[in-house]
Amino acid sequence: MQTIFDESLVFSFREVVEESILEILNGNGLAGFQESLRDGMNSLSATIQQRLIELIDSELVSDCSRRKDWVIERKNDAKTILSPFGPVTYRRTYFRNKRTGKYAYLADRALGYTPHQRLDTLLEADLLEEVADSSYRKAGESQEKRAQGTSVSGQTVLNLVRKLQPEQIELKEKPSFKKESRILYIEADEDHVAHQEQGLRGFEQKLVCVHEGRIRVGTNRYKLLGKKYFTFSPGIKSEKIWDTVWHYLDDHYDLEKTEYIFLSGDGASWIKSGVEYIPDSYYVMDGFHLRKAILKAAGADDGKREALALAIWNGKWSQMNRLLISFREEAEEESRKKAILKVQGYLNNNWSGIQARRKYRGLLVGCSVEGHVSHILSARLSSRPMGWSYLGANQVAHLRVHRANGINVHQIHIDQSTKEKRLFHLHHLLNQTIIPIAKAVGSNLETLGNIPLLRGSSTSFGPLLRRIANTTLDI
Repeated sequence: MQTIFDESLVFSFREVVEESILEILNGNGLAGFQESLRDGMNSLSATIQQRLIELIDSELVSDCSRRKDWVIERKNDAKTILSPFGPVTYRRTYFRNKRTGKYAYLADRALGYTPHQRLDTLLEADLLEEVADSSYRKAGESQEKRAQGTSVSGQTVLNLVRKLQPEQIELKEKPSFKKESRILYIEADEDHVAHQEQGLRGFEQKLVCVHEGRIRVGTNRYKLLGKKYFTFSPGIKSEKIWDTVWHYLDDHYDLEKTEYIFLSGDGASWIKSGVEYIPDSYYVMDGFHLRKAILKAAGADDGKREALALAIWNGKWSQMNRLLISFREEAEEESRKKAILKVQGYLNNNWSGIQARRKYRGLLVGCSVEGHVSHILSARLSSRPMGWSYLGANQVAHLRVHRANGINVHQIHIDQSTKEKRLFHLHHLLNQTIIPIAKAVGSNLETLGNIPLLRGSSTSFGPLLRRIANTTLDI
């Protein structure tokens, strides 16, 4: 039987180590050694993967009992797959099913490769993980740093995201018990995203965060307890947004033990409508946007800012409006007058939320949704000069939200691919093929002792390795 780990592979391993050590001797330092070793080990790994596939194929060819109804149609057809180690080119046999007339490469089926697949599932998962932080193009180029020949186009990465459909990933698992929390907080806001088509207006990608409060973890630093993020695409109905949030609350919390549910945001209609769908909830104006409105109306005048803030925080509606009218009358530029009038309308439209903030101030914690939007959405969607489609922005937003929620999209893609592609399961080959493979590896390990480099003779690199190992660095 063909083996995977033979003398040639041992020799190749020796060459990789020796060439890597030479990088140090040639003055390229530890970085040169590491780069050479990484590239060499990737090449060896690609060879091992090639031999594994060809060994499985040879077993399928030699033993008819493992391929009932399948007969050999053609041998030695080449296929190149892009693996995390680099390109892997292997040869396999083409079979025909006598009963159905269908054709297939059974070795490919055993490993989960589809007929037109060109990327290994693990490499696909790595790319999906990378695209949460980088553009499609940069994500496609990122793997080249790990293994030569693994760079792919931005379009390939985009196609992977479209295929994964991260916006459809739903974990239906209900908790084994419902948590108890006296107060629950819901914070909502949106990121303003530029459209990729010139002439079309930008759009809003929505973000909702649910949590149980916060604890201090450092100077001016807090940690939210039990936080959970949701993101929603533009155009989605408010009913769908808040129905999703409500079902999460009902599944995870004993709401009979919850006394208050506070919903905070900037006063957008879709946010305030949440109280209509979430029973016993209260809308409160968030402090960040309230302070922003005060600053916009009063400008750089400290006296005006203090007077307006005092009127608002004391619930003096008439006094607040008188001040804003006087600010507008004193303004010289028409644009300034319009800005103050806009703030006045904004504060009046959100007066009930402002009063709720006054009433429950002892129960509220600082609203951090602006930071959530900046960290989770804006950092990828709007902080750079790029345009998006509705679908693209929503899918990348979901990738980032899933990661923030601790969902392993990398593993989800692997699991989904395994479930969809493995039509001819490897367990059929387990006892008679995979176990001999393991033995084939182990039977050759004694040859490692014959590598002069590792024996440490006077003409080898052994003394150098020992010097490196025993060197004490002064830091």
